[in-house]
Amino acid sequence: MMKQYPLTAAQKMHDDWIKKYKTQQVSGVSVVASLKAELDFGLLKKCIQLEYERYGCMRIRFTKRDKNGDVKQYLTEKETRDIPLKDLSGMRMKEADNLMQQWAYETFDGDDIPLCDVVMVKLPDGYNGFFIHMDHRLIDSCGLVVMINDLMQLYTHYKFDTPYPQKLADFEEVLVKDLNRANNEKRFAKDKKFWDDQLDAWGEPLYSDIQGSDVLETSRKLHRNKTLRAADIELDQLFVAVKDYQLEPEPTKNLIDFCMNHQLSMTNLLLLGIRTYLSKMNHGQEDITIENFISRRSTHDEWTSGGSRTIMFPCRTVISADTDFLSAAYEIQNMQNRIYMHSNYDPALIREEMQKRYHTPKNTAYESCYLTYQPMPVKLDNPHLVQIPQHAKWFANGAATKKMYLTVSHTDNGGMNFSYHYQTAHLAEHDMELLYYYMMRILFKGIAEPDMSIGEIMEQV
Repeated sequence: MMKQYPLTAAQKMHDDWIKKYKTQQVSGVSVVASLKAELDFGLLKKCIQLEYERYGCMRIRFTKRDKNGDVKQYLTEKETRDIPLKDLSGMRMKEADNLMQQWAYETFDGDDIPLCDVVMVKLPDGYNGFFIHMDHRLIDSCGLVVMINDLMQLYTHYKFDTPYPQKLADFEEVLVKDLNRANNEKRFAKDKKFWDDQLDAWGEPLYSDIQGSDVLETSRKLHRNKTLRAADIELDQLFVAVKDYQLEPEPTKNLIDFCMNHQLSMTNLLLLGIRTYLSKMNHGQEDITIENFISRRSTHDEWTSGGSRTIMFPCRTVISADTDFLSAAYEIQNMQNRIYMHSNYDPALIREEMQKRYHTPKNTAYESCYLTYQPMPVKLDNPHLVQIPQHAKWFANGAATKKMYLTVSHTDNGGMNFSYHYQTAHLAEHDMELLYYYMMRILFKGIAEPDMSIGEIMEQV
């Protein structure tokens, strides 16, 4: 019998959605990586099979739920499935992407089954590569990028006799360390105190929506509570559409330079752009919460072990309209730095504590926006491949309990991609156009005049 382990907090976050909302679709991650070049698909298959051995998270299985609804995880010793090849070269690229999007919608249903699918693909316009679809409890986007690059290093080793890639960290060993850290009672008490202190100091959060204050007012009427500070989550219609916007390399460089010159992270600058838009749309509301995903990959082992390490925490700031742009950015950064010190805490416990304190109605939330910033592009960082044109694309998983989920990533040409995933039950593409338009105006107004107050920026944009 293979050794079984409980889930980490990051894995539980995704598993709780599956358990609570009875859908596997809220927990998938899918990407295609390809080169405009002929590939030896026999060799590529061998490398994918080797990657299953090297990258243990690809071999994770989950047990049947116990009487409490919990599952455990274990690793199989080998993966013996075939790696199929699918020829989509007769399509247009948009048609091929649409078909792969349908693959990304497919769910992993069942216990003790593989939760990772890899398919080799021939794509239009001479592109060739592979499509990967994995359960989000197995891996996050950063881990997937590491795996893709490791796989192609194997390919170039056997094809061009380059050095064999360095050994990846053992998933199981890192998992044990994570679980031991999470079970440290002193650390747990310190983390709990941090989050409790936030609520003691600020009290109950206040919902803000990208569509304005009418959304909260609707929930107040529904629950017959004029002082309700949380809004209802959409649970019946979970379908998510995606709208991408590309920021050109030159303005992207301006944002990066501003961050470098002022020792800010891009994540915190993006959070400021979102929160300022939320404040603008909600009559200057100062108390804003955005859910931000943290990758928790600090060490070499954490970077190369795979697994799902991304975890979501509420970034709550109370920023007055007379605060200048740069100071507001530092306020967010200070909060995020403090959160990161306590990022081993289970975020479900934060929600449970707020429910206990404020007795909010079931299935309500204090945030409408979620952010993931991916500093690593899906790029084959390999000297034998780097000059070859590439086609890489992330795919939506089709359903989510999050109203609007923004993923910001870097593109091959030095720009940035803003990918807005939104619930179609309440949002339309026009809402995303407005959000992106005003985010860009806020950010570029702010970095041009960092001494300008947030209130003035909201008025001028």
